[in-house]
Amino acid sequence: MLQSVMKKTLGRATGIPEPGPATPPSAGTAGAGRTETAATDTAAGIAVLLVDDEPALLDVARAFLERSPGIVVTPCLSAREGLDLLKSIPFDAIVSDYQMPEMDGLAFLREVRKTHPAIPFIIFTGRGREEVVIEAYNGGADAYIQKGGEAKSQYAELQHKIRGTVRQRRAEAALKKKHEILRAILRASPNGIAFVRNRTLQWVNGALAGVLGYTPAELRGMHLKDLYESTETYERIGAKIQTDLHKRGRSRVVTRFRHKEGFPLEYVIHIAPLDRGNLHYGHMIMLTDPEKKFALTRGLKDTTPFPHLELTPVIELNRDGRITYFNDAAIEAMVRYGSQGTLEEFLPSDIREILRAMDNSHTESLFRDVRIGPEIFRAHITLSPHFGVARLSAVRRTGAAGNEPGPATPGS
Repeated sequence: MLQSVMKKTLGRATGIPEPGPATPPSAGTAGAGRTETAATDTAAGIAVLLVDDEPALLDVARAFLERSPGIVVTPCLSAREGLDLLKSIPFDAIVSDYQMPEMDGLAFLREVRKTHPAIPFIIFTGRGREEVVIEAYNGGADAYIQKGGEAKSQYAELQHKIRGTVRQRRAEAALKKKHEILRAILRASPNGIAFVRNRTLQWVNGALAGVLGYTPAELRGMHLKDLYESTETYERIGAKIQTDLHKRGRSRVVTRFRHKEGFPLEYVIHIAPLDRGNLHYGHMIMLTDPEKKFALTRGLKDTTPFPHLELTPVIELNRDGRITYFNDAAIEAMVRYGSQGTLEEFLPSDIREILRAMDNSHTESLFRDVRIGPEIFRAHITLSPHFGVARLSAVRRTGAAGNEPGPATPGS
């Protein structure tokens, strides 16, 4: 059900149609559905405004309709009176005669649509001229039933039309509410979420746009290839995702995107199709938020139940010294050993000089000792002038070390 609602929500947001309709149910299933929906209608109740200038016909119609469980009829003798009642009573449907003095059924319909555009409106009249029928439907009528013939079948048809149109409106209202709820969830999510079709971003939420440094409008219509560091990475990750989707119906990959300003961002991405039977329809992707992980991990007292945290701490910086990436192990080490509560504890005191020398082709790799609280870590710093990134990986040392960083040691 959630997938169906999501498809409709994204269809409205992006203009992309849903896949074709499902096969109609069998006669037995359809019959069971009618029984179930009739019971639902009865439980909910249907308030009908019945308008006719002939009191005798009004009484007969009311008597027949109220024999049907759940239908409650409010009769009135003129369209003007009906408009007044609509101001104070929430009706579920309107049934109106066509030929009435002062205001006929079509004029009544036009007035109703000004304030109640969605309420089911049925014309029930002895007049059957083709031009009246056409004008009724053009004016927004939901059904047109001609009076005459055998009374029982005539009112059975009217009752059936009332139930059908009310059921449809209620279903549309419920679906609209689900659309609104889902849309709010997607927009409010702290995780980056996007709808992708043909490897092109069709819709993104604010969190994903913020992570990548764009506005949602800038990302809509952008090809995923434009967000990767290289064509090779894009093709490799794309091939893995396609293999996963065909084998398991979902995919989880770790990849690096390129921020709008040019520096890399590493994220775990979860991908799932909206329709597993039609992978071309599109996919939802979600990016995990490293800052959220950071906040959650800081509260951990014991990290032994989380083996994925027991990795080598890794931090990346851009040329300006801004931390653009860190892994769980860096957070865990800072929480366990750090005294300042920031990842900057991993940075040697001469980091600014190191970053300024990034474009020096002779300086690609160097080492420093850094103190994190009571512990000494050996930091291996790799410089990548092409991407403007300095990558620091740290290993905790068992021996003592000085407080000052050691000399720059060219790496192999």
